[in-house]
Amino acid sequence: MRNKQKGTKEKVIVSFTQKLGLVGVRSLEEYIKKNKVRKSYVITSTSPHPNVIDYAKKIDLLEIIISSHLKQEVENIRKLYSNNSVTIINLDDDFGERSIMRDGL
Repeated sequence: MRNKQKGTKEKVIVSFTQKLGLVGVRSLEEYIKKNKVRKSYVITSTSPHPNVIDYAKKIDLLEIIISSHLKQEVENIRKLYSNNSVTIINLDDDFGERSIMRDGL
């Protein structure tokens, strides 16, 4: 008999930002490594710099979605992963490296 524990579902991360940069992608990469993340999405309304896209492509579990319809994209992802925990992260707030960089301000 298997012992199933509550709360062992894998996480799906949905993050959003107005402008995605390398700092945000690196912070998500670190978060993915440290947590049990099944898939990570970044929703941004503007197309990131090609260097950011190239860096993000190297992260297997990360997908960039360019859309100005944040709520609709989040709902689509929630439906796709209805059996998993979906965590929403605002990259424009204090998250990862951005948080550390603001500490000295």
